[in-house]
Amino acid sequence: MIVVGIMGIFLNSIILIILIKNRWLWTASNYLVGNLALVDLLTLILCPWFMLVRDFYQHFVLRNFGCKFEGFLQATFLLASVGAVILISYDRLAAAALNSEARVTKSAAPKLIFATWFIAIALSLPWSVKREFMERQWLDYLEMYCAEDVKVLSIYWHFITILLVWLPLGLMIVTYGTIIWRLEWSARKLSSNGGGQVVSRAKGRAMKITACVLLAAAFCRIPYTVLVYWRNNLTLEINAVEGAYNIMWFVANYLIYVNCAINPLIYGFTNLRFRRAMDRTEGVAWFRFSSWCCTCSMFNTKKGPPPDKNMAKIFVIETSPCPNKKITRVIKNILHINRDAVELSVPKVEEVTTKPTKITPIKVDNI
Repeated sequence: MIVVGIMGIFLNSIILIILIKNRWLWTASNYLVGNLALVDLLTLILCPWFMLVRDFYQHFVLRNFGCKFEGFLQATFLLASVGAVILISYDRLAAAALNSEARVTKSAAPKLIFATWFIAIALSLPWSVKREFMERQWLDYLEMYCAEDVKVLSIYWHFITILLVWLPLGLMIVTYGTIIWRLEWSARKLSSNGGGQVVSRAKGRAMKITACVLLAAAFCRIPYTVLVYWRNNLTLEINAVEGAYNIMWFVANYLIYVNCAINPLIYGFTNLRFRRAMDRTEGVAWFRFSSWCCTCSMFNTKKGPPPDKNMAKIFVIETSPCPNKKITRVIKNILHINRDAVELSVPKVEEVTTKPTKITPIKVDNI
């Protein structure tokens, strides 16, 4: 837990620091990523202590506070994390497959974030209301435990499992499957006209990110479902819980926190803008995260043929210059480019044309 906690707190803090210090990253999509980083950060700071104390002592030494707030805080943060993941998935789906009007706007992002937090808190209230701290004095031992309302929470456990595991998994499969299908359709349509290479590369990157997202979510969340069904099928007899169940309880909770630790790698460090900001942000640039993230891509990048030094480059100015500004444009070009290395074909002053002006440098000296 120390390894997962330190790594997750560190990486999520990096995402938040980059967002706070770089105003050019303040977009709707990055607000959603920042919300996920904040949820994961709070989860890793507060929730593991309840889990470790309970595992060390095997009963509720935090008494009424632990009984009331352990499940409430964990459920709130985990449901808020699911809401953040759903918003990010929808935003990426809208960017790739829907029109611009369907995307999350900068003004709507804070409202959606607040709504996910409100829903998460409302759905987590039964953990605080339907649990009671109990004490039972034995001959040589004071037993402290947290009793649940079986009639309510036994059903609520399965409802929470659907929200924490199957709902995000299902939505991510639909979302990223639609994105890949859209990219595949665009690539085939463009390839018939001799293009589509850029879309094909984008599809390859989308498939890699999709594989990482789905594998991480399935690996970290499905064991929690196994734990819930195992717990529901236990008998009400003494010593019904064996050692294997305790191991499964620890593993299922541990993997939930692992998911919080690797979320910044999946949603933040794979973002090109975040990687560019990493080497520009004071206090973060020292770690050179952008260079680490791009090491594998440097080896996989196909190097094209070296550029031909004698190849003529054509620069096209789309708007025709006004007649009274032609001389100033020529002077600016001469100041920026060597006079001997440029040919300017400027129409005469009295000619009015709508064609673009072409500037063809034949040879450019290295500066």
